[in-house]
Amino acid sequence: MSGFKSFLLSLTLLSSIVSLAQERIITVAPNMSFDNYEHFKRLVLDSPDSEVEFLEGFEYEWGYTYKIRVNEQKLPYPLSDGTRFEYEFIEVVSKTKELEDIRFKLFIDPDRYYEEEADEEMNQTLVLVNDSTYRYFDMVNILVSPELKAKFDLIYIQGKQRLGYFEYNTGDTIRLLHFK
Repeated sequence: MSGFKSFLLSLTLLSSIVSLAQERIITVAPNMSFDNYEHFKRLVLDSPDSEVEFLEGFEYEWGYTYKIRVNEQKLPYPLSDGTRFEYEFIEVVSKTKELEDIRFKLFIDPDRYYEEEADEEMNQTLVLVNDSTYRYFDMVNILVSPELKAKFDLIYIQGKQRLGYFEYNTGDTIRLLHFK
């Protein structure tokens, strides 16, 4: 094989293993999504045009739609959790506050792990802040009306899971409207 053909073959093989990062502008939704990860559950970024779930250095605020510039690198092989891309945060291009009356869904699960963990406190995703507010995954406050308190307590006290419908309140607080 000639030196040039050998070089091209090496270059082709190398490019199939290593891909260059490409700079992109992606959208991040104004609310996070519930995710069943490999060994635990979590809240992740929601992006309709990318697979981004977390961005180190990106300061997310509930109730804002973002356009952000990232470096996206396709991994040579998907990871065991299905991850196909790595993302690096560059900058916020735009940040738009959503109207407070926009509705969205969020799954509420009081347990972080699939199996009972020895440390019950670490397994809890909900922490009671006051008589009408719960902190969820240390990321967002859920404001619960007196009319929904008994149903929400089935989640908080009895460990039930429910899909809830919410609207934005203020800052990192969302208001529970009803359950599915």
